[in-house]
Amino acid sequence: MATDDLIKRFSARYPQLYHMAESGSWRSVRERGLLSTSALLDLFEVGGSKRREIESEWRPNIVPIEHPIHGTAAIRDQWPMPPEHLAAGLEGITPQQWYEFLNRKTFLWLSEDRLMRMLNARPYRHSAHDVLTLDTRSFVGEYIDRITVCQINSGFAMPMFGRVTKRSFESFETIEQRAETGGLGGLAELTVDYAAPDAWRYVTAVDSWRGKQCLGTIWRP
Repeated sequence: MATDDLIKRFSARYPQLYHMAESGSWRSVRERGLLSTSALLDLFEVGGSKRREIESEWRPNIVPIEHPIHGTAAIRDQWPMPPEHLAAGLEGITPQQWYEFLNRKTFLWLSEDRLMRMLNARPYRHSAHDVLTLDTRSFVGEYIDRITVCQINSGFAMPMFGRVTKRSFESFETIEQRAETGGLGGLAELTVDYAAPDAWRYVTAVDSWRGKQCLGTIWRP
């Protein structure tokens, strides 16, 4: 199946992508794009033990970082993934390796339903967030070589999901096989490895949300 046709079929099934960020993040996205945790740590020149704590260990809480030029940023927590729970569900990979693997990815939801679940999760429902809506077809066309998709919410990889491995993330070659059998449904996430520096070009809306309530529009093209 030709790549253009695959992107067309995929975007017909998932016409929009959604990214949930800390309140006030839109300005940074416009300047730098969507950055993974590892990319953000590189930008802010975070190293040593602090980097290991953020990138290779469990983050039960949001971690603020600072830089004399780039200002401040907040790295999202990984509260649903304590290492003892991960150890029971991972296969062929340690909790540390899983944290490092996920921290190299930028994450976007493939459905509004998944976005709403995240916005209303216990740690986030009382805080405002910037929600970016992106056009799937143009975004995927730009980053297809570094995109994978996942059937589960990988940031909530508890043992009830069964065995979880890096193979939970499927390449577009696998998506092609899905498309040929009509099986494009049932995907949860789309990820880009490391960073999507031009992501802002494909944003169609930015809104402020708190839980189930839209607080207003931040930006429209």
